[in-house]
Amino acid sequence: MRRMRVSVLGDLFMTNDLLRTALERVFQGSGICFEYEFLTDGWPAEPVQQNEEVMEFVGSDDEVVTRVVEAEIILTHTAPITRKVIDAAKHLRVVGAARGGPVNINTQACTERGIPVLYAPGRNSGAVAEFTIGLILAVTRNIVRSHISLVQEKRWRGDLYVHESVGLELGSAVVGIVGFGAIGSKVAHLCRCFGSRTLVYDPYVSQREVKELGHEAVQLDELLENSDIVTLHTRLTPETKGMLGEREFALMKESAFLINTARGELVQHEHLYAALAKKRIAGAGLDIFEAEPLPANSPLYQLDNMVATSHLAGASIQAAEIGAMRMADEIFKFVSGTETPAYCANPQVLGHS
Repeated sequence: MRRMRVSVLGDLFMTNDLLRTALERVFQGSGICFEYEFLTDGWPAEPVQQNEEVMEFVGSDDEVVTRVVEAEIILTHTAPITRKVIDAAKHLRVVGAARGGPVNINTQACTERGIPVLYAPGRNSGAVAEFTIGLILAVTRNIVRSHISLVQEKRWRGDLYVHESVGLELGSAVVGIVGFGAIGSKVAHLCRCFGSRTLVYDPYVSQREVKELGHEAVQLDELLENSDIVTLHTRLTPETKGMLGEREFALMKESAFLINTARGELVQHEHLYAALAKKRIAGAGLDIFEAEPLPANSPLYQLDNMVATSHLAGASIQAAEIGAMRMADEIFKFVSGTETPAYCANPQVLGHS
């Protein structure tokens, strides 16, 4: 029986037990057993941090260093895997992140050591897609506004039934989906199930593919001008950062709603808040923001035509389980040598491992 040392760096969502169980399940019968070091950081109760080296992490790399000295495998979710951590892990062979983007890992430092960084794209696509539909209904059909009035203020809002206040049924709405990856394509499918007309903007997906799935491929301006609901599902890149600003909000219908469950930086928030305050657009459903947690002086708190949640879209039991298992599968492929990992952030090292 071959033994391998594993550092399991979980948190309060992607727990150590979940990561350990997934690893042992995929390696069952392989002739490999594991010895563990464990560390738990405080995410999501503790907000993520960012420095010049890594992003969206929680905790101290000094503490992580103490758990990885003997590790051949690191399993992580939000722990900071910095160059200091990589340098301390002299026996390290592979790093696995149970998340869609391993931004908390210094991939360059791993590449220099020939260490693959494996991850789990699309692990929360179902969770985010379903949450997006919920957010659309919550804001367009006055669900949250009515709940707050009734439960917190003990006020019956019959006025929300007057014609000027009621929203469209999804079956009669034009929904514009910006980004047609794992999440955006699922949102588009769910909207079609409701009977929506679905417009799609994604310059990296062929018009033929979009059309074959029952949607209409359009340019961004056309999508903004014609959609009753605009929902964002694109990755944050230098190209997409701030892609919706004053000009784009001016193109939208005054009756339109913006939904963002992707990344806050896709939107120029000062222009979004101005559009909402001036009723230039009808409302918004937001799960992510320009800063998290929101500062106490954020203008968002002064708006009554939006629904806001605290970055919850990806939070489901299935998302955690899928992330752990997808990452463990990739680890098994690499360690066993039976198959080339499909999800590797630095695939150039695989041929030299």
